Amino acid sequence: MSLVRKFAVLVLTVLLISTLVTGNLLAAAHLTVLDPGFVQNTVEEEGGYDLVEDAAVETASTQVQNMDSGGSADISALVDTEGLIRDSIDQSYLQNQTEGNVDRLYAYLHGNSETLNLTIDAAPLKDDVEAAVESQIRNASIAELLTQSETDLASIGGDELPVQFNQTTVELMTANESGYQAVREDIRVQLREQVLDSLVQQAWEQSSNDEKLALVIPDYDPRDYSEAQKAQMVDDRESEIRAGLRDRIEQERGEEIEQGIDDQLTQANETLAPEPSGDESGIEAATIEMRAAFVAGLTTEMTYEEFRSDLDGAKADAAVAVGEEVSAQLDQQLEDRISLTADMNAESQQALQQGQTAVTWLDRLAIILPLLALVLVGLVYFVTRSGQTVASSLGVSLLAAGLPIYLSLGILQSTVEQRVEAQLAAGDPSELIQAGADLALGIFGQLFGRIGTVSLAFTVGGTVLLAVWLALRYDVIDGSERDERTAAEAAAAADAEAMDDDNGDDDEGDDDADDDAATAVAGDTDADGPDGDADESVSEDGPVVEETGDDGDDPLSDVVDEE
Repeated sequence: MSLVRKFAVLVLTVLLISTLVTGNLLAAAHLTVLDPGFVQNTVEEEGGYDLVEDAAVETASTQVQNMDSGGSADISALVDTEGLIRDSIDQSYLQNQTEGNVDRLYAYLHGNSETLNLTIDAAPLKDDVEAAVESQIRNASIAELLTQSETDLASIGGDELPVQFNQTTVELMTANESGYQAVREDIRVQLREQVLDSLVQQAWEQSSNDEKLALVIPDYDPRDYSEAQKAQMVDDRESEIRAGLRDRIEQERGEEIEQGIDDQLTQANETLAPEPSGDESGIEAATIEMRAAFVAGLTTEMTYEEFRSDLDGAKADAAVAVGEEVSAQLDQQLEDRISLTADMNAESQQALQQGQTAVTWLDRLAIILPLLALVLVGLVYFVTRSGQTVASSLGVSLLAAGLPIYLSLGILQSTVEQRVEAQLAAGDPSELIQAGADLALGIFGQLFGRIGTVSLAFTVGGTVLLAVWLALRYDVIDGSERDERTAAEAAAAADAEAMDDDNGDDDEGDDDADDDAATAVAGDTDADGPDGDADESVSEDGPVVEETGDDGDDPLSDVVDEE
């Protein structure tokens, strides 16, 4: 093979390697990041919908928390916002919305759609929100609702009742009838002590020293002591005297004591019972009803059943009020279909247009590169007319385009993972960012896997072609084509030598040289072509050598030398 042909083959092989390397990466891209099905499956396999759900719940929870409940409390304090949103935004819903938007995005990028329309169907989120909110409030405890609605629990007992009213008191009264009665009885006991203390003090002030001493001295005779002695004795035995007064009052004035307790409870009820103005709405009106039920339970003869009925009614009113408020505000603030592209800024639109242009060219290259590779392979054969050379050139190209990339993927993937982990370790990432990084690494892993598969296919194909070429070159398999090619090259060399001699001799010498060249070609053909016959004929312009037989398929086997 001449140097020119060898150089041409080298150039074509280098171009073929470049084409196959580009095709390798392009094929991996079309099988991965440019394929909507791959993106959807990878997001599902790598737990991406969990990440999307967490992000959606966080965003939606913030919106719900910022809604006004109609009173002093926000809705997030009354309901489990995250649980509510998760019940509405499940993975099935997210998967449907995500896959639809992915399909529309890739349709735009691949040029199948002129406009990009990314939307979220919010109607399913709004349909059951009111019922879900009502259900959560109905299932919440009274203590939770009062505490989270920022109700001043201490004000329920006030200063009028001898009780430290707090969340524990609420839980005890609402747990069961025994707890309810225990709180009531404790208040009455303490009120009884207050009434007795008041009556004892009143009796102390109204009784004389003789009456006081008669309570504690048996057979007391006032004539036995002077007034000074009596006063001193009263001072010394005050606690004993007061205890005697208490015992006598309890024995003789029981009805008066009970009346005093009832009076204090009635006064506490009048003072502590909230009086709604009529302007309240939402949870505020419901909490007033709950406070009124507690005051009535503490200060009246309300039974436990009546107490629970009033509380349950107030809680139901709170549930309805908050549910309606949430539904109304969702209708105002959240459209049934949310557009993700309507408010997109100019920079984002330009980036999407650039992405569409890039993907369009990648789609074109997916058609151009295979055709270019075929053209290059055809040119190698056109230059060499040798199937062996084509096999070796294509084999080397496939091996060079596949093996280095396949061997470097492990190192590249490890490097990417280490850098991402180092970036995360350097900061304080949130759980959402950590999950996003894990998802990105999972997608990269899938991408590298596809590139590795294509590279391995190239490597195996190149190895097979090189093995075939080596087998042909060293006669492991039939090498008749190579032998025929050698004979044709010898004939061409002889013809070229005859033409060189023709430039230095006269016409007669030219004819002799031509005859010798033709004879050499014919003889060579008879020797190397077992099935062919050489016929020599001389035209008016000069000798022509023709070879007949099976070697007629090789263009270099027919040599025509015209003067």
